[in-house]
Amino acid sequence: MAKVLSFFEFQEQFGTEKACLNYLIHQRWPDGFVCPRCGGTKASFLQTRDAFQCSACRYQASVTAGTLFHKHHLPLRTLFLAVYLFATNKRGISALELQRKCGIRTYRTAWLLLHKLRKGMDSSGRFPLQGAVEVDETFIGPKRHGKTGRGAEGKTLVAVAVETQGKTMGRAYLEPIPNARKEALGQFVKDHIEPGSTLMTDGWASYKHLYEDYKHRPISLNDPEKATECLPKVHLVITNAKAWMRGTLNRYPAKRYLERYLDEFAFRFNRRWKLESIFDKLLTRCLQTTTITLAELKA
Repeated sequence: MAKVLSFFEFQEQFGTEKACLNYLIHQRWPDGFVCPRCGGTKASFLQTRDAFQCSACRYQASVTAGTLFHKHHLPLRTLFLAVYLFATNKRGISALELQRKCGIRTYRTAWLLLHKLRKGMDSSGRFPLQGAVEVDETFIGPKRHGKTGRGAEGKTLVAVAVETQGKTMGRAYLEPIPNARKEALGQFVKDHIEPGSTLMTDGWASYKHLYEDYKHRPISLNDPEKATECLPKVHLVITNAKAWMRGTLNRYPAKRYLERYLDEFAFRFNRRWKLESIFDKLLTRCLQTTTITLAELKA
């Protein structure tokens, strides 16, 4: 495991290129190399390419292939340091600060690397919310003139759900949705909340059909301003998410990238009590997630 509590421990484990490479090799082939093409177990290591060449079929298997680090031209120790700084900073890190601290040549490279790491923070979907769950929507984006509420113009509608555990909160998920109709809200609930859970929502009509699979407890509000009092935890998550974006990014992200920033917020929020293992978790995700190019990111 790569659990890291301090920068000195990180340096001891991943301070050299060889140490980072050996970690990747062990994680990918813990029981020894196995050729992904023919299943052979004998291979020679190509130092210049950081790849194994199978002795049987001559296939070359890159150590970073199939990971977020694939075809990245930065040294491995720089990539590992970026993961460490990004994971262990509670509020995240800007691309400009990452560029300075890691000695990355261009801002665009640092910016793309952060988006790759955010892709690794995407929810696996294997751990839906359970028990009592508050659900609501919010609009995220800069201030604009025009309609307010669910008819806000120029902003992105985001669905939010959080587990309520007495006075505390459990895990949360946030996701952009196209509209506040029952199809979009219903899909968000099904994707992130386990059937049979108790849903607490406002009286919006699009939630009414959820009683079939969930214990739905709608709260009718004559005054929308009181929604914060009736659904306090989900509104606290919304407030924290918006404050985090304004504080770390100094602005709201562009619509096309908003989902990745929401993934980052949820990843950190859901591990706020396990900060000692957040680096290990993100590093593992980086090895289990395929990379993304600049063109794919902007598409």
